Amino acid sequence: MFLVIGSGPSGVACAAALIEAGYCVTMIDGGQALEGEREARRRRMAAADPADWTPDDCAAARTSVTRSGDVDCKLTQGSDYPYRPGVGAAAPEAGGLKLRGSYARGGLSAVWGAALMPFAQRDLVGWPITVEELTAAQAAVLRLLPFAARSDDLATAFPLHAAPGAMGRHSSQIQRFLAAAGRNRTRLNAEGLSCGASRLAVEFGGSGEGACTYCGHCLHGCPRDLIYSAAQSLPPLLKSGRLTYRPGVIVKTIAEDAERVIARGIDANGAPVELIAERLFLGAGVLNSAEIMLRSTGRYEAPVEILDSQYFLFPLVQFFASANVAAEPLHTLAQAYVEILDATVSPYTVHLQIYSYNDLLRDLLHRKLGALKAIFPENALLGRFLLAQGYLHSAHSGRIEAHLARAGDRLVLRGRAAADAPTRIRRVLGKFAKTTFSLHAAPLAPLLQITEPGRGFHIGGSFPMAAQPAPGQTDRLGRPFGWTRAHVIDASLLPSIPATTITQTVMANAFRIGCEASRHIGVSS
Repeated sequence: MFLVIGSGPSGVACAAALIEAGYCVTMIDGGQALEGEREARRRRMAAADPADWTPDDCAAARTSVTRSGDVDCKLTQGSDYPYRPGVGAAAPEAGGLKLRGSYARGGLSAVWGAALMPFAQRDLVGWPITVEELTAAQAAVLRLLPFAARSDDLATAFPLHAAPGAMGRHSSQIQRFLAAAGRNRTRLNAEGLSCGASRLAVEFGGSGEGACTYCGHCLHGCPRDLIYSAAQSLPPLLKSGRLTYRPGVIVKTIAEDAERVIARGIDANGAPVELIAERLFLGAGVLNSAEIMLRSTGRYEAPVEILDSQYFLFPLVQFFASANVAAEPLHTLAQAYVEILDATVSPYTVHLQIYSYNDLLRDLLHRKLGALKAIFPENALLGRFLLAQGYLHSAHSGRIEAHLARAGDRLVLRGRAAADAPTRIRRVLGKFAKTTFSLHAAPLAPLLQITEPGRGFHIGGSFPMAAQPAPGQTDRLGRPFGWTRAHVIDASLLPSIPATTITQTVMANAFRIGCEASRHIGVSS
């Protein structure tokens, strides 16, 4: 038996590779799911026309803006279940950071923004693998999920790797933004900017209850479950007959000897659980995997550094307002990407996701304006506002210092900001200011927000791959120094965190490890 810990993107990708190679896999997982009453409401809303949804149902399904004009954490269907500790697990002591692990079925993909993009070779300095070695795995994982994309200016530096499915309908604001970028492509490229449509793990097509209604609830959790979660990959893997799924298990430690690997933990009733396998693949998420590895090796109080891709936000104001944006049928996920490949800004790619109108942006604007909102016409403002959500390479980003404390037996996290991140981000805004007339949109620098480490949830690198691993590192198969039968497969392995979206490459790398481990061991009968 092969054992996979975690049902998040890395877990299902690795399990898919092992099953494809002919192995039987047992997956153990916290397995938390949406509460029954919320699931019943989701199904009720999915079956109805959005015009018939009740105000109470809509309010109960929303993520809310806090009094301080912030989003504390992104919910799904009004629930924080993706972040709750499993039975017998302690939440990290986060030290004010918003960063959280997950014991949910599907992991944090239960609440993500569905953005897809591969890494570029220029951003993989120090990695023991290349983007070419991930190419086949990129195509394989894109077959596991819906892939809404199109071939455009982004495809030169960031290949699609697979034939895309139906693209979602763009809002009038994004249509205007992309049209300006297309007309001025040569000028923008000369400035180091590439613009194009976002790439999303969303099933926009279909018919009836399987079709997107453009209800605008994407950021609160799609009522029709059209946004991919790794949990959606479990039924087809179970159908293969080679996957056994055991939810409600919290792994505490792993150990190995010459012939086997052992996972020990507790079940939902607090009873001890012990599973013995030929190989183990650890994809519990960066925080949970760090806790398991540190406890398994007895490294209490030993520091571990977690890398971050610095997250920042700023509004763009378009030259012209779009009419009645609050009433426009649209999806509210990222609708456009801008990639900056300019050494004067950074030697690495800077990635930006562009959002048009959504109700969270409306609520945030109301909080910022306060009493002044009565003076400014809402549509005149919101019809011109775009939100740019940016990421830097980890080389210019803060760090998260973690250790497993004996007191409470829990992970303790402390953020450390990067000294040069504000300078790099000001260069990004300067680049947008310089291209204002090409994009027909200007940045509002006074409203720039630079967040604390980990806020964008693009983290990893706690057990980085190395060509010649040392203690605290892993080899190209994810095996920690001194281990032979256990493989780490999640973002903990990444030697750096490029700015472009993390999930696609994490899945591809986990699939690659499953494939290479299969070849290394020999195909099972």
